[in-house]
Amino acid sequence: MGDAARVIDWNGTDVPAGVGELLAELPPGRYRLAAVPEDDDFTLTPEGEAQLEAAAADAKAGRTVPWETVNAELRTITGAAPR
Repeated sequence: MGDAARVIDWNGTDVPAGVGELLAELPPGRYRLAAVPEDDDFTLTPEGEAQLEAAAADAKAGRTVPWETVNAELRTITGAAPR
């Protein structure tokens, strides 16, 4: 699964390696950096695991929404959003 987010570790002084390459991948625009809290306490609940298993079974069985449908709905939503 692809992830558009990139996480860097910063010591507060030195620019982390790879930041230049990361910025080069981004189109011109305005970006906000936010600290990512350390969450080592994450545990998957039995309910959450059951939901993931059910979703995987649905996908394997072909019970999914076509990308064209999702894309059209997103375009409608973003087109109607205030600018």
